[in-house]
Amino acid sequence: MTSDTDLFARLGGTRAVADMIGEPPSTVQSWKTARRIPSTKQPMVIEKVRNAGHIITAHDVVFPFGVPATPIEQKKAA
Repeated sequence: MTSDTDLFARLGGTRAVADMIGEPPSTVQSWKTARRIPSTKQPMVIEKVRNAGHIITAHDVVFPFGVPATPIEQKKAA
């Protein structure tokens, strides 16, 4: 992603994303809570978000909160 902010915040919040992609806000909120967008929905999210004029990559959708730390990185941080 282009910043430390999660994808949902970058796009204006849960409701804004829901409106953009045509999903209920509760569905998008469940994705945010789970910290993942279902793989079956990822291509649609990319297409609709791009059509709304945002720059988004597959990486942004696969890792909406950034790439998780590896176990080695977690151990170094501890």
